[in-house]
Amino acid sequence: MKRKYDLRNKRNFVIILILSILIIVIFSLFIYKYVHTSKLAYKVDIGSVIQDVNKNYLTIDREAELRVRWNDSYYLVYQDKKVSLGKKVVVYNTVDGSMKLYGKFYEIAEDGKVNQNDDETVLENTTNARFYKLADREYLLVDHKITSEDRSIETDNYMLVELDKMGNAKLSNNKLNLKTITPTKLVTSKYVFDIANETLKYNKLDIDLKKIIGSSNQYKEEEKEAEKEGGNGSGSGTGNGDFTDNNAKQNEVINEKDKNGETTTIAELKNKVKMTSIVRIQEGLTQVDVDYVVYDPYNEYKSVYVEIEKPGKVDKIYLSKTDTHVVIDNLLPNATYKLNFVYTTLDDETNEIKENTFEQITVSTNKPVYVGSVTKVSTYTHKLVYTIKLQNGYIIDKINGEVMFYYQEVDDDGELVLKQEVVPINLSISENAKTVSGVIDITGYDIVNVDKAKVYIKTVSHGEDVITLS
Repeated sequence: MKRKYDLRNKRNFVIILILSILIIVIFSLFIYKYVHTSKLAYKVDIGSVIQDVNKNYLTIDREAELRVRWNDSYYLVYQDKKVSLGKKVVVYNTVDGSMKLYGKFYEIAEDGKVNQNDDETVLENTTNARFYKLADREYLLVDHKITSEDRSIETDNYMLVELDKMGNAKLSNNKLNLKTITPTKLVTSKYVFDIANETLKYNKLDIDLKKIIGSSNQYKEEEKEAEKEGGNGSGSGTGNGDFTDNNAKQNEVINEKDKNGETTTIAELKNKVKMTSIVRIQEGLTQVDVDYVVYDPYNEYKSVYVEIEKPGKVDKIYLSKTDTHVVIDNLLPNATYKLNFVYTTLDDETNEIKENTFEQITVSTNKPVYVGSVTKVSTYTHKLVYTIKLQNGYIIDKINGEVMFYYQEVDDDGELVLKQEVVPINLSISENAKTVSGVIDITGYDIVNVDKAKVYIKTVSHGEDVITLS
């Protein structure tokens, strides 16, 4: 018995030793990865656009740095903040047209081969066609021009595509943000991307993108409307197209079967064919353009409108059933608004108006661009002159910001040291001005590097409306 007891103790000791070694190894690997990733940093050029983890686009107008967390997700160090970006980052440089990809991207080549790109991928330009799969139901198209097959959608340089499980997709870049509600094909100079079916066609080569890291897409091509509405044509309607006279007619059975072979009532069929939806959202500086569809063949909708949630109030704009476009204006630049799209119907039982929200969308107007630079430094008059180019399309009356420059000074040891000076600026803008200039007295300063002098615009205002830029 003693021998068995000793053997059991030895065996337990060996197991504990092995587990301890494994824990130490795993912990060491974690520490190594943490230290390694914490050292990784990538410069983001001024003029670049980047999408945060909430799919909002940021325009970089001052120094920024991209860093990696231990779990391989990225964040942006920008304006003394850390902005989460997720595990896939696309940085497009609007100045030189280059693009950088961070994370794991699967590039699908013309011959159907899949190349996995990790960490940083640099594209010198976006004029050559490329195609990437980012994740399940997420894609990136790159080319000098990207259009839909019917040319209703047109953009350039790149487009991000995010599908839902039913084959609808959000299409976006720094200029465009829209949603598809019908099967759409995107065309570039080298390939055609069938979004809903997730297929890529390079010349005569068809590539099933679902086979690359898998897909949870549940879209299936529907039968033609004529086939769906087929049958022997008999039914119990009145023949005049009016199915809303009473509840009994709503529940009459027509000669129509669904995919499971079940009979369908008139009311159920009506619910199936309703397709009221938002087709596209285009965000501008002080307005948002909306393309929409109102499908109301039985004239049930009493009204259709959009609610715009603003600080302290809600505005309402009524939409036409026949038109398909509305412009929501009088918005502030660089602001976020929640849009609720609603149609109203008459409740058959209570005879009261019922509100039905069919879309809720959050939009962000564009940030105005103000370019400031130091244009002249005079050692004779001891004046520094700076100029700010104003944004077209948005009139302002004030600018608040700062000018930063460097100068040298002799310290207590007689050595020249480089120092930084920040001078606040507050300018009034005359009506119809396109540029504005200011002067700073630099008497007593010896500016070392004029090229490093910079102008930062923090806020602009029009009356009581103040827009934060920095």
